[in-house]
Amino acid sequence: MLSVNQIIEVSKGKCINGNRDYIVKNYNIDSRIIEKGDFFIPLVGKRSNAHDYIIDCVKKGICGYFIESSEKNKEKILKETIILNKNIIIIEVNNSKDSLYEIGKLNRRLHMDIPVIAITGSVAKTTTREILSSIISKKYNVLTSIKNFNGDIGLPMMLLKLEDQDLAILEHGIDYIGEMDKLVQASKPNMALVTMIGTAHIGILGSKENIFKEKMNITQYMDKDATVILNGDDSFLNKYINDNIRIIKYYMKDVRNIITTEKYVKFNYKIYNKNHEITINTVGLHNIQNTLACIKMAELFNLDAETIISGISKFKNESGRFEIIKYKNNIKIVDDTYNANIDSMKAGINAITNMKAKRKIAVLGDMLELGEYTTNMHTEAGKLFKEKNIDILYTLGENAKFIAVEAKKYINNVEHFNNKEDLSLKLCSEIGQGDLIYFKASNILNFGQIINEIDKIIERI
Repeated sequence: MLSVNQIIEVSKGKCINGNRDYIVKNYNIDSRIIEKGDFFIPLVGKRSNAHDYIIDCVKKGICGYFIESSEKNKEKILKETIILNKNIIIIEVNNSKDSLYEIGKLNRRLHMDIPVIAITGSVAKTTTREILSSIISKKYNVLTSIKNFNGDIGLPMMLLKLEDQDLAILEHGIDYIGEMDKLVQASKPNMALVTMIGTAHIGILGSKENIFKEKMNITQYMDKDATVILNGDDSFLNKYINDNIRIIKYYMKDVRNIITTEKYVKFNYKIYNKNHEITINTVGLHNIQNTLACIKMAELFNLDAETIISGISKFKNESGRFEIIKYKNNIKIVDDTYNANIDSMKAGINAITNMKAKRKIAVLGDMLELGEYTTNMHTEAGKLFKEKNIDILYTLGENAKFIAVEAKKYINNVEHFNNKEDLSLKLCSEIGQGDLIYFKASNILNFGQIINEIDKIIERI
């Protein structure tokens, strides 16, 4: 935890009000969930300025906040604040986002004794993070990334939570070239795990080669005794060489006796060179790869095989990540709407292919941040329906129409919609006994609204 003095020094800020010796315990960037005692960091974006909510946060009992020097309503905010709480901490900074990064970075420097495992990759970062946390937390006190706190805002927020943990498992996500360098400068990871190189953010990063290069910058500040675990089945990662660190690779060819059901995936794999049966309580063969990565990492912490297997079995997928919702009349919805790219869409379609249902309905939407690859990637998604037992495809979004056009070559019942309202009405009238409905789209399309409409008319079990 940092004192106000430390925050001022590292942010190059100015203390306008409050006790400089005060120790800040919690930080928050979201005024909607602010709690008494939090320190509020108002971020300025293209669409919103969180300075507009400072006074509301003061009324809720925050201990203090940043205020940017250029804020046009600065004097009005300061005046109203002091009337409400004359002892509140106010630190004037040039840029709240930059200051957040610097204080997160400082807190990491003050806790270098806590090992940091950095997880990155184009897909499956969160799932892998949660499986690994489920394993390692059975023996150690673990700080694990929450929600999507993985970029140049979220990661510093997680670093500010470092205090007395045994280790931290922190997701590292990138949206632009140079971001990984910034992240690892702050987090100084001791170990890393890379799931795969795909096409997420390819419109921004330019190519898979650029994505690969950017992702592998995760090793840039590692010591010689550091270890990186890589997916050996990925064509980019399999060729990666770095003589300065230890590299461990995992392969699907080492997996035996795979059994898939609607509730779990079971397989055999060697832990410490001894064969074991392992069960993951979620579906999709891609989750085997995620699990192999976690097993390799857990072995580095000398966790016994029973603890590793038990930790894997306790893993539960987060909301919106292939979440299976069951209703009466044997109707199932698979909510895979947290985000979408061609790799995760392929994994999802493959997974529902192995599930039992009277009919299978896929509801797909736009994949974003693909740039010049937009049309080709959505057309590629349409090809996923070749030789798949999907009965109906509904699409929504300006670019998802390319999925529909291509998919019509492989399945008969395909329909494209221009708005959520029409799609919701169609689904509510179409869904029948024994159906499985799979939803996948980039998060900004908010497919959760459609699921909520269905939820209103079908009774859950």
